[in-house]
Amino acid sequence: MELILGYTFFFFTLLLLGTISGIFSERAGIVNIAINGFMVFGAAIYSVFSVIFTDFLNITSMWSQIPLTILTGLVTLLFGMLFGLATVKFKSDQTISGFAINILAAGIAAMVILFLTTRVQKAGSVIVLGGREELALSSSIGTYKNIVSLKLVIVVIVALGSWFALRKTRWGLRFRSVGENPQAADVAGINVNKIKWQALAIAGFIAGIAGSIFAQSQINFFSLTKDVQGFGFIALAIMITSRWKITYSVIISLFFSFLLAFSFYGVNVLGESLSRYRDLLAMIPYVITLIIMIASSKNSYGPAAAGIPYDKTKR
Repeated sequence: MELILGYTFFFFTLLLLGTISGIFSERAGIVNIAINGFMVFGAAIYSVFSVIFTDFLNITSMWSQIPLTILTGLVTLLFGMLFGLATVKFKSDQTISGFAINILAAGIAAMVILFLTTRVQKAGSVIVLGGREELALSSSIGTYKNIVSLKLVIVVIVALGSWFALRKTRWGLRFRSVGENPQAADVAGINVNKIKWQALAIAGFIAGIAGSIFAQSQINFFSLTKDVQGFGFIALAIMITSRWKITYSVIISLFFSFLLAFSFYGVNVLGESLSRYRDLLAMIPYVITLIIMIASSKNSYGPAAAGIPYDKTKR
């Protein structure tokens, strides 16, 4: 059971950060299916910085994860500006642009891993990329002690800070108004495009941090697959199910994370007799999520202006 709870928190961190990243984008009226791409890019950039810190600067302390995570978030923020250039500046279709960002991120990740493997050691088919001990009471994900970690600090700060900023501040009110009625917000003196750029900057930063957390704990998996297991797309589903509300997203992310952890590691708890049903267990979280989305679709309404490029000449 300890294994399941440990991985539940790990998945919860990734999913909640990805969901909040999407909420910031869509609350400002930008449909962002590029969350997974941001996370993949963040994981790739973390790998680069990790190798630089280890091989060039000879820094292997677990505390180095703090600057590594911040740097990764900032670089992914800049990557998010590329999405903004397409959607805010050139007013391109947001869904197509997001799809393109996902492909671009996957390509960058593949090139980064290919480049880094010329500088690192290989152990069988597993590539070791500047691995370092996680900043936690225990570096093993499948333990209670791993919960007390840098991940915990990050997810608490991001969740509480985002909720407060969006719901309890004047900036949050202006921010949400852009996603609902940008024309009215413009008339009220709000710089609509500025808010949209801010939204993508925040979304990129948070998703980049999520990618760095994935790479911190799953560096070997990322080096082999160049992917983050599709957590960004799962976060999109959670965002829609939670009705673009951070409080709901916390609960749904936790629920889905438990299902995900159980589907992966339930065999370890319930016994090898269930190993033949491993694939069936792996389907459970996605089937339940699909059912919940269908059941809640009639009462789930996103920001009114989401997906609509803002044109100042239209009223």
